[in-house]
Amino acid sequence: MLPSSTSLNRHVLAILDKCNDLHHLKQLQSHLISLGHGNTHFYAFKLIRICTTRICNLRYARFLFDKFYSPNIYLYTAIIAAYTAVPDHESAVLLYRDMIRENQSKPNHFMFSIIMKSWPEVVRSYGVELVQAQIGKSGFGGYPVVQTAILDAYSRYGDDVHPARKVFDEMSERNVVSWTAMISGYTRAGKMENAILLFEEMSEEIRDTPFWNCIIAGCVQNGLFSEAIEFFRKMVVEEGNRPNQGTIVCALSALGHSGMLQIGKCIHGYIYRNGLSLCLFVVNGLIDMYGKCGSFEKSRIVFDKSPEINLATWNSLINCYALHGRSHDAIRFFEDMLQHDDGLKPDEVTFVGLLNACTHGGLVSEGRHFYDMMINDYGIKPQIEHYGCLIDLLGRSGQFEEAMEVVQGMRVPPDEAVWGALLNGCKIHRRTDLAEFAVKQLLEINPDNGGYSAMLANLYGELGKWDEAQKAMAYFEHGNADMSLYQVSTPGPRRPRILLASSGSVAAIKFANLCHCFSEWAEVKAVATQASLHFVDKVAIPKDVVLLH
Repeated sequence: MLPSSTSLNRHVLAILDKCNDLHHLKQLQSHLISLGHGNTHFYAFKLIRICTTRICNLRYARFLFDKFYSPNIYLYTAIIAAYTAVPDHESAVLLYRDMIRENQSKPNHFMFSIIMKSWPEVVRSYGVELVQAQIGKSGFGGYPVVQTAILDAYSRYGDDVHPARKVFDEMSERNVVSWTAMISGYTRAGKMENAILLFEEMSEEIRDTPFWNCIIAGCVQNGLFSEAIEFFRKMVVEEGNRPNQGTIVCALSALGHSGMLQIGKCIHGYIYRNGLSLCLFVVNGLIDMYGKCGSFEKSRIVFDKSPEINLATWNSLINCYALHGRSHDAIRFFEDMLQHDDGLKPDEVTFVGLLNACTHGGLVSEGRHFYDMMINDYGIKPQIEHYGCLIDLLGRSGQFEEAMEVVQGMRVPPDEAVWGALLNGCKIHRRTDLAEFAVKQLLEINPDNGGYSAMLANLYGELGKWDEAQKAMAYFEHGNADMSLYQVSTPGPRRPRILLASSGSVAAIKFANLCHCFSEWAEVKAVATQASLHFVDKVAIPKDVVLLH
């Protein structure tokens, strides 16, 4: 006698709750086939969901899906959602396209909210607009979940956030998810002022922890560390929200970057007093915070007491040692990691930390050794960060021929960091020929950065090559060959020179970064009058400086 549908449903769901591997899933599938439910959509949906979420076997889930002659929208949604989560956006879009072409099932509001995450990834040009047009034709444009998905897609893939804000303003019903999506869009675009203003508009009663996390994380990502800490204080102290692991990690990151060790210790105590889970993310955040603040003893205590550590934990401490110039400690800790019995292998981040450590310590041979180890022993292809560290190391040590060989053999085009590292080495060793070449490369990448021309002109000035300095300034400053340069000697035994640049128009020179009073101010003032320069304040110049107009 076959069981009733109600009892069979309870029976199947009870088995699914205990299903933890593919072998058990196949047994349940065979049992359903023997009962004549091999093609029942409800059970197929449950099998696919367990296969994609708990067992994480997308290949077998697709096998189950392909066995259906007429899959419904729920089966399509389950598979496409799994592809999106992997992510495998191309497979998600192809399956969605086949569903539309074959007219097997019509998309609903859940499907639209899912495919909106994948379609713009595959079709970059007007991908969001294409799906939005289809949503409008299907009549699902008024659903909050669909509107939030459109808003989020515009903020992620659009050239600006104005279309996303337009969707947000036109929403008839806004919930905390839509508010969070809009604020996240602003933070990704670097428009933190708009994000904070919108945050303040939202009612305090519905601000939940993920909502607070988006503004705190946005501040950290955009370098507003003090603001991030202040938002954390408001969240916990003023509004009484309980932070989760994500909140703690963001706050610790802000404290590490700003060097606020005492507040970091307070948060560490807060974690223990409130019984927050000390997961790996929090452990790594504590190690990183203590290390960046220079408290290596605390970092090591957290590391040693952690019941579980992973590669990110080791990398955090290695990078902190490297950041503070403790090169030998970083290398020793790396060697300890290799000898550890957990079988961890270093990754790209590990070698960035090691190369940085060698750069700060001037360990050229060790840097070469780790670079070769990364490629030959672990099969890691160098990325732009590794090239930048190695060239910085070679440039600081004066190994310019080898540095240029590395540049010429790069797998990726050199960026500002690479050429900037080479230019810094040229400045240290006064290699004006190579400095000229590096500056030209830098200005091709970023023609609006006047700092590079200043470095080259300063280098010429230090060597007393004033004609070359004038040519460099005239060439790099908007191509103005008529720029005049004037020399002024400062008092003192060394009597360094100051190079004043003017293109004939009145320029306000601000010397906020200089110190010591200039005793021979009349001499500077006379040259200023000749050069048509207006000085804002009377300040001193302790060494050779190029003053840009």
